[in-house]
Amino acid sequence: MAYINAYLQFYTAIIMSLILIGNLMHGFRNVEKSVKVFYLMLSFDVLMLVAGSLDNYLLLSYSEDKFILEALASGISDFAYFMVIGHFTLYLDLYDRPASYKASIWAKASVMIGVVMGEFWFITGFTGGIYTQSADSLTPGPLYYIGQFGGYLITAIMIGIFISRLKTFKKSESFAFVIFIAGPLFGSLLRGFFKDIILMPLMVTLTLVVIQIFVQAEKELLIKQQEIELSEIRTDLLMSRMKPHFIYNVLNTIYVLCDSSVEDAQQAIAMFAKYLRTSMVDLESHRLIPFEDELEHVKNYLAIEKIRFGDKLETIFEVETKDFMLPPLALQALVENAVRHGIEKNPYGGTISIFVKKDLKNINVIVVDNGVGFDSSIELKTEKKSGTRKHVGVYSASYRLKSLCNGKLLIDSKIGEGTTATIIIPIEGKEK
Repeated sequence: MAYINAYLQFYTAIIMSLILIGNLMHGFRNVEKSVKVFYLMLSFDVLMLVAGSLDNYLLLSYSEDKFILEALASGISDFAYFMVIGHFTLYLDLYDRPASYKASIWAKASVMIGVVMGEFWFITGFTGGIYTQSADSLTPGPLYYIGQFGGYLITAIMIGIFISRLKTFKKSESFAFVIFIAGPLFGSLLRGFFKDIILMPLMVTLTLVVIQIFVQAEKELLIKQQEIELSEIRTDLLMSRMKPHFIYNVLNTIYVLCDSSVEDAQQAIAMFAKYLRTSMVDLESHRLIPFEDELEHVKNYLAIEKIRFGDKLETIFEVETKDFMLPPLALQALVENAVRHGIEKNPYGGTISIFVKKDLKNINVIVVDNGVGFDSSIELKTEKKSGTRKHVGVYSASYRLKSLCNGKLLIDSKIGEGTTATIIIPIEGKEK
């Protein structure tokens, strides 16, 4: 049977290695945490299979001088197995979370239990405490049932996290995850009927293949679609920022100031240069920035517009907290939209108010203007008909809020009354 076990695990290791290499070649740029954990699981699975194959190969011609090498191979295989199931709990916890999310204490505990139990199995492999094996059979040792405890504890945590997140998973994802959770348990039952065949590594490997087919393949397709959409958004956003309307107005204002006040003109040039430098941040980088930095940029922008509009533009700031992160230019896009499409179109000007409020669950950033307002249903129909986005910056802000911090953007506008835009950022997504 050792012959069969050795070749089964060896050929399976080759297949899993090819799957791992294929994933790394096509998805290496993906920075999502859960994907990295999945790649780590595949790596440990390959290690488990290779070590298990070597272990069974050594048992074919077992002798005392091969004991240490055989125990080492067996121990590495057992350790890698616990690493796979321990990290799957972490994978479940991180799956489809925003970039700012940090793993729960239960997921981290599962990985630590896997490390401890893996080391326990590795060490006892040299003493026969959990089991001893020959080419034809496996004999439980005095610590056999204690050795099983860690696997069942990890499984219990795994089930708890799965149940808590069940509503967030698609049906195909839930199916794949259930298969992984049930796989080792099913393997334990089968082990009672097929004692000579090492089923656990093969069951774990089979469940990883199921996840690859039903979860990761679909996710990679979705990521590619998102990359195309994000590329289009970046292009549209760059083109919108290159429109000369705002630049011409500012330069014209500076030109007039050069005759009336050189000092004011110099200050305006400095603010404009700072605005342009900050506005050209790399939107390809999936990162969040401190709200305080974004607020400073917005105040700089409004100061430039204040030079242009004079008394026709008033600003109000009421900020309860600055201790949070958000995507770069998210607030800036809303404020620019309020000036360009609200205040500028109103012959009497208006007021832009920025409020930051914090409750038990969310941080709300609210931008209010009393400009001309608009009918959102008409705007949407016009955009669909023309195939272009009028408010590119706002669309980009909404997209990045969702992808980077699980936030959302709500806009309410009434013609003749003005517009209210609200950024909602979950505190949970920021702190965990």
